[in-house]
Amino acid sequence: MGINAFEQELRKIVSPNYPDATYVGRACYVRLSERNRAKVQFISTHIADKYDALRLTILNRDEGTVDNLVLRFSDLLGKKHTSNPYFSDGVDPYLWDDYGKVAWYVYQPSSRDYQELSDAVGSYLEIFQEQIQTDRPGWVQTM
Repeated sequence: MGINAFEQELRKIVSPNYPDATYVGRACYVRLSERNRAKVQFISTHIADKYDALRLTILNRDEGTVDNLVLRFSDLLGKKHTSNPYFSDGVDPYLWDDYGKVAWYVYQPSSRDYQELSDAVGSYLEIFQEQIQTDRPGWVQTM
């Protein structure tokens, strides 16, 4: 079985910053540290089959859910203008599951839109990543 549309779209958003993410169904998992993982998934915030946001959940192996955030496409990308005469005021981007056929509704995100989504996901996940050790100390103790 090939990859589903949700996985295909998640890959465009997550893989630029996290190429080792694991994709399962409508979600993907990112290893942030020895103990923390992130789950990223498309969700519907108010209308079934209209996936207008990503839910990012931070999972800790000992403590369970540590934090979660809902990233709405309309908040991040704003209303998008389209040549479709039925949407002269523009459209809020969302993926529509039309009886198993999943696609962006009216507006197809641009590479810049995907970059914005990718940056937003990365900014949030960075908070829960272990900082990489460097040779140079981050601070110097003075006595």
